[in-house]
Amino acid sequence: MQLAGTSILTELRASGGLPSPTGVALTILELSRDPHTSTEDLTTVLQGDPSLTGKILKFANRASSGSRHEVSHINDALVRLGMSMVRQLCLSFSVLSNARSGPCVQFDYQRFWMHSLAMAVSCQSLSKRIRSVSPEEGFTCGLLGGIGRLALASVYPKPYADILETWDSSGPEDLVQLEKQALSIDHNQVTAALLEDWGLPECYGTAVNTFETHDWDNDTELSTTKNRGKILGHVLNISALAADICLETGVERHPLVLKFMAIGQRFGFDDESWMSMYDEIMEEWARMGAVLNILTVNMSSMEDLVKRARTCDRPLKDKPRPETKAEEVSEDEDTTVSGAMNILVATRDGLESHVLQKKLTKDGHSLNIANNGHDALTRALEINPDIILTDWVLDELDGLELARTLRQSDKTGQAHIIVMTSNTTDDNQVEALEAGANECINKPINFKLLTARLHAAKRVIDLQDQAASDKELIRDQVSQLGLLNRTLEKAAMEDLLTELPNRRAGLDRMEQDWARCERNDEPLLCMIMDIDHFKKVNDTYGHDAGDVVLKDTARVLKDTMRESDIVCRFGGEEFLVVCPGADLDVAKTLGDRIRKRVEDNVIDCPEFKGHITISIGIAVRSGQDSPKDLIKEADEALYAAKEAGRNKICIAYDV
Repeated sequence: MQLAGTSILTELRASGGLPSPTGVALTILELSRDPHTSTEDLTTVLQGDPSLTGKILKFANRASSGSRHEVSHINDALVRLGMSMVRQLCLSFSVLSNARSGPCVQFDYQRFWMHSLAMAVSCQSLSKRIRSVSPEEGFTCGLLGGIGRLALASVYPKPYADILETWDSSGPEDLVQLEKQALSIDHNQVTAALLEDWGLPECYGTAVNTFETHDWDNDTELSTTKNRGKILGHVLNISALAADICLETGVERHPLVLKFMAIGQRFGFDDESWMSMYDEIMEEWARMGAVLNILTVNMSSMEDLVKRARTCDRPLKDKPRPETKAEEVSEDEDTTVSGAMNILVATRDGLESHVLQKKLTKDGHSLNIANNGHDALTRALEINPDIILTDWVLDELDGLELARTLRQSDKTGQAHIIVMTSNTTDDNQVEALEAGANECINKPINFKLLTARLHAAKRVIDLQDQAASDKELIRDQVSQLGLLNRTLEKAAMEDLLTELPNRRAGLDRMEQDWARCERNDEPLLCMIMDIDHFKKVNDTYGHDAGDVVLKDTARVLKDTMRESDIVCRFGGEEFLVVCPGADLDVAKTLGDRIRKRVEDNVIDCPEFKGHITISIGIAVRSGQDSPKDLIKEADEALYAAKEAGRNKICIAYDV
């Protein structure tokens, strides 16, 4: 049963710590969809986030390393990269900036981003060759295709740690089942809800909901379908395999490599070009890893991997790339000394810098020194200090402009900013406070007074930390309440034995589809199905056997229905199927297919082995006054099918 995306997001937002784009990135996403948006418009917005601007400039210069002219202004980067690339970079950079670590002890955050980046560049390369989706869409969907796992680890750190400890990495289907059992939700549903909330195309949601669980190997419709979501889902599925190869080692990698090569052959690529594409993926993975500060590994060429896989040679031993240091991955790592504070000092006076460092480190504080405003801004965004002690007069960016910029960032907005100046008139102090400073102090510095002010600031910081801790506790309680409510909702709407929606859920869905089809003048198909001679099964083999028959029949029905249909347990051995948009022709074809699938299914359990059959009554909306009338007609058709000898379908208009 699909949960509403809005319900999911309400609970996730209440939890806090949800991985999401920054306000600037969301604005960029919105603007880039408007054909009238100019590069100047995007430049104006991007200048509000210096950290994001710096990373895009870094990417632009790496992407054009062969150019003689270095990109030094964001407007030039926008022209060189294009709006669509900037859009994907803004989204990925901003989500990454606050999601490097988290509270779930069993969740490997570093490996998650390594795998996500490998999926992103794989999707990008595959999209260029398959040409059914754009490379930019491929990159974004690949990078964020598993974001639901990160979200669940953030919202439910303890339950999710238990899930991961139980899961043996046997496959994504098993993880989905564990998530549903423990949380009544799975990471694919969360991912789809988040992507929809961020304004990304609807096909992204379709792709992430199918790429892990759909049987792509036996899909015969892919070559003819025009469904972009399904195509993107297949691209994601292949990219996930490519990413697994990146992170797997030894003999475990061999079957993945052989499966990857078989996929290339299915798509009509010769081995050489398919292997060449994978080597390009590895190069791009390394390049983007350096830009995003994500760890990557050295990989042998695909040709070498294929040879080893086919000959089962000795295991491969991958090593981290020397140019990407492991410690760089945790860019938000807390460097604060226990019991003291992390202080950033921004001054162009070398002597003053030396004295401050000597005095403050003696008191146990951890110091970072910047000698100009731009350097101070960069360091502040990287280390998130408790105290920023800045000179009013600085090169490149003065102290007040530094304070204004820092207050605009979610990361440094709570920092305690002290401005040092030799002119502390009332007007100057007012100007400093309005710019975002907490206070001003006179120069030359009275260190006894500075120490007292730092102690006072520490008390305020401790209170802020306590408030944040209390807020986190409340958020955790809200999350637990949301989990309980969703569990109760699921229990109220799901049949425990068959795990199908129950009668109440089926009737609710019938009401919704009826209203929509009536409003749009579309057909609506209703089926009532009943297992033939079910009482005989219970009487002869026992109720345990009857339960197995019900569960296995429910599975066959669910596997046979279209994605847009719903099948529910209507009561006892009866099932209700609602098919919006289906007419009389569909009714005959679908009804007979279901009947044959059930008849051909072999049920094998200790108490019972054999086949069962079902009878089906069908009615199509055509002038009935209400959904109840439609169900009644289908029920009468079911009775006629039983009277006709069972294992038959009967349509109401044929009665």
